[in-house]
Amino acid sequence: MPFTSIRSKLTAWYVSLLGIVLILFSLFLFFFLSKRLYESVDNSLKVSATVVARSATMRVSQYPFSGLDNFFDQIIGRGQLNKFYRIYDGSGNVGSRSRNLTASQFPLSQEAYTNASKGETTYETVVIEGDHPIRIITMPLMQKEKLVNLVQVGTSLKAVQDTLNNLRIFLWTAVPSVLLLTTVIGRFLARRALNPVAKITQTAREIAMGADLGSRIPVPTVKDEIGQLALTFNSMMDRLERTFIQMRQFSSDASHELRTPLTVLKGQSELILSKERRPEEYQDVLSSNLEEINYMSKVLEDLFLLSKSDEHQAPLKSEVLDLKNLLEEVGKHAEIFAQEKNIIITIAYMDSVKISGDPVRLRQMFWNIIYNGIKYTPKGGEVKVSLQDREDHASVRVQDNGIGIPKEDLPFVFDRFYRVDKARSRDEGGSGLGLSICKFIANAHQGSITVESETGKGTKFTICLPKSRDEESSNGKCPPASRDIITEVEPHEINESG
Repeated sequence: MPFTSIRSKLTAWYVSLLGIVLILFSLFLFFFLSKRLYESVDNSLKVSATVVARSATMRVSQYPFSGLDNFFDQIIGRGQLNKFYRIYDGSGNVGSRSRNLTASQFPLSQEAYTNASKGETTYETVVIEGDHPIRIITMPLMQKEKLVNLVQVGTSLKAVQDTLNNLRIFLWTAVPSVLLLTTVIGRFLARRALNPVAKITQTAREIAMGADLGSRIPVPTVKDEIGQLALTFNSMMDRLERTFIQMRQFSSDASHELRTPLTVLKGQSELILSKERRPEEYQDVLSSNLEEINYMSKVLEDLFLLSKSDEHQAPLKSEVLDLKNLLEEVGKHAEIFAQEKNIIITIAYMDSVKISGDPVRLRQMFWNIIYNGIKYTPKGGEVKVSLQDREDHASVRVQDNGIGIPKEDLPFVFDRFYRVDKARSRDEGGSGLGLSICKFIANAHQGSITVESETGKGTKFTICLPKSRDEESSNGKCPPASRDIITEVEPHEINESG
């Protein structure tokens, strides 16, 4: 369709507007030039008639005007067929005239004679020989308010009309030619200007048909509106690609996490039902199955929480609480598990800081981090917990001297289902969602969580939580983490262990 594309519409609007401008300009030029040419002819006739009238008055004083033919031929121009004159007496009789053959065809109209008797000059246009226009001026000579003579001078308008006809032909030819050329050039320029849009459309169509999400639009050198559109589209595709990669990874990891316990359940159930067993064997299988079911329930519960957090629908209860009491309570529970590995839980420094938050979620966050420290610290190790009042925020640090996290894995420890050592984490019972949940809880409280670690020397988590607005001189904000000493994880929303 000719006008379904923006390129065609832009070209049509541009050509239409240019056509209107050219037509108006042509009309203005034609009428202005026509008016000026006719005014020039009238002025020339007036000057000639004035000269003839004055000369006739000086040379003769009575009728007839003998001997004036040669004189007037010199004034008007001998042999010029486009200039004529005639002199009448007061009664309208011809006294003298030019020698041009066409001069005999001059008419003296009743209107011109009437106006002359009143002392008025008359301009008239007549056509002789069928198509030859003549412009005539009739000028009266008055003495004591009485008409003495009439001077009539005429000239051909053939040259004027030829000029106007040539201009008309030129305009009728030039305007369509310019519009046709403008249409071709305008369509070419519109196609070139909108070429990035066409590429964006093609790329979007390829992506919609299942092509590689890595396709990008070449960004023009000039950062105009089209360039900004290309940059915006590429930025959108970057986010979509990351999102799809995360979705595929998430689906793969989630299916893997659930497939393993389901395989265990199926295998144990088939094995126990393959033949008659003792009651103790049935009890062992049921206990093992219950552990796997509990594990799957925990994974699904964590996934449900993270899914709601993605949609900003995870409800949090907010109340003012003393963070010191909450950490001490979590530390006491952690000591029970730490004793099994002969690990010491050390409260290095503990200020009393009040914050506004959900005690259940905060307890879950601190438990996950402290439990991770216990789980990945060798026997005889130590986990230090400290709480410091930092003017506008509370700073909680959990540091262990365990196996640590490799530098290349640090940026991904908060990713969902991410494990530094997948086999080890699965054996330890982790689902890979614990640190993702910690990240969500910290962000939901307008805080932050960062990690720094060195392989073989341990790991340190730092949690920043804004103080309660009821606290004096508190603005309820956490400062940005210092990047020179802390490796802050970008918001991948996913983890190192459970």
